[in-house]
Amino acid sequence: MYTLFVKKHSKVFFASICLALTAMSQSFSKPKSEYVKEEEGFYYGYGKASTNEEAIAIAKKDLIETALTSTLRLKNSRAPRVLISDETAKARLVNIKPTYPNPKNQLNVVYKISLKDWEKDSKTYEEALRKKLTPVYDSLSGKVSSAEKIEKSISILNELALAGETDLLTLQAGATELFSRKVEGICQSVLNNMVFAVETKNGIVGPDTEFIMSIKDKSGAAVPNISVKAVWELASLPITTLGEEVAPVISVVKTDNEGKAKIDYPMGEEYLNKIVCLTVSTAFSMSETASKEMRKLDAESSVEGHYVYYENLENAYKSVTVEAGDYKTGAVAQDKRAGVKEKERDATLSAYAIDLAPVTNYQYAAYIYTTESENAPEFFDNYDYNQENQPVIGISAKDAEGYAEWLSEQTGAKYRLPTDDEWEVAARAGVASTYPWGDDVPSKNKCANYKGNGQYKGTSPVGSFMNGSNAWGLVDMSGNVWEWTSSNRSETEGLRTVKGGSWMDGPMDLRISNFKNLEEESNGPDIGFRLVKEVEQTANNEEN
Repeated sequence: MYTLFVKKHSKVFFASICLALTAMSQSFSKPKSEYVKEEEGFYYGYGKASTNEEAIAIAKKDLIETALTSTLRLKNSRAPRVLISDETAKARLVNIKPTYPNPKNQLNVVYKISLKDWEKDSKTYEEALRKKLTPVYDSLSGKVSSAEKIEKSISILNELALAGETDLLTLQAGATELFSRKVEGICQSVLNNMVFAVETKNGIVGPDTEFIMSIKDKSGAAVPNISVKAVWELASLPITTLGEEVAPVISVVKTDNEGKAKIDYPMGEEYLNKIVCLTVSTAFSMSETASKEMRKLDAESSVEGHYVYYENLENAYKSVTVEAGDYKTGAVAQDKRAGVKEKERDATLSAYAIDLAPVTNYQYAAYIYTTESENAPEFFDNYDYNQENQPVIGISAKDAEGYAEWLSEQTGAKYRLPTDDEWEVAARAGVASTYPWGDDVPSKNKCANYKGNGQYKGTSPVGSFMNGSNAWGLVDMSGNVWEWTSSNRSETEGLRTVKGGSWMDGPMDLRISNFKNLEEESNGPDIGFRLVKEVEQTANNEEN
């Protein structure tokens, strides 16, 4: 297998057919009027280079390409310029002689040929090319494997393209059906009987994950020895990501006798800990000579895998473990703003681990992308709220629980929303304080993102107020976004308790014991969530 790192939308070549189609880039040709006055009934080619030999090669190639293009445009006036290989240019018009507008300057070269002579040469050349390719074409109807059919078809199509005859040479002399279209039709019929699949399931992956694709025919039989193009790209997401555009990583692999192929994950730093897309397809478009129709076949055969790659899963979902025990929750004695609804209560808790920060847009985007969900949060495309490290908002309680269920399936751990008691115990970090950082109001040292904080007019990237973190390192427990819990501190069904206050609330609303109850389907721009993970009894403050 070989791998190429390329810029997005750039062209990639098969090593075996990386033949020179470089002509015009080497040319220093001037406008035609500066060379010679052209006569009607002739085709012209021009070349200028640093040596006479180069100038002759450029001019001859220019002549043949001009003549082929003019012929093609009789059929299709919008056809692009025809390009040929250097070998084709050398093989054609071997008896034609160059001329020099200025005999003293051998670096400016002109070729010309009459339309009549060109037609005669074309007929001879096309007959020879047709005679060479027809036996290969005829063999495609025999009992050959899918891989052989594709390989032989590509050889025909490449030769037609290098000769500039893709849209000119007919299958039979005097007919109208193009040789290339017939061959492409065979490729289409072969492809119609193939089923491409990425066997590695969508979701969270890491260093130990094997990425396997397969090809079977419609009967379920393996299709071996097929060249497959694999393209890794960073996923296109509605959230705003930072940094420069990252080039896709492209490779070609062949299916084995079981119709499977292993695809290596790109280990460049720009692909680590990222949400990525793997696209596999036929490999026709890997060739510079691939026709538009062959590129369409790649698109038709393509299938995708959607992943989020983490080098270390524990680092991706950092948390703090809270030991089991009996705790006091609700208002603390020194909090004079607490109402009756916040009265002190006793809580007995099992051990759990709580996320260090609210779930971010990037983390939630991984869930949406890998599950191919169409249920994106309401504010995902709003630039004010969709930076990748801002907390995800516009999330209902059910949405948050859906994310927790997915993360549980992916990691094997049990994730869920915290109860309000679990949330409060974690927020206080073993200290009977009004706020996570102590008893000082948020405005004293600008400890949180609240209404009028002077720094943000919307959600802030998580951890922006590190002086507001608590003794266990939890950030944004107060301010930024209200956080869903699994509790309902009301007598009305269908409500959920949210904790912490938000960027839309005043500083006094950020007290740990404060709460409000919302309908489960609420999904405003001030509501997010963090998760807890169920764990065995461990020592307090141990990170997971």
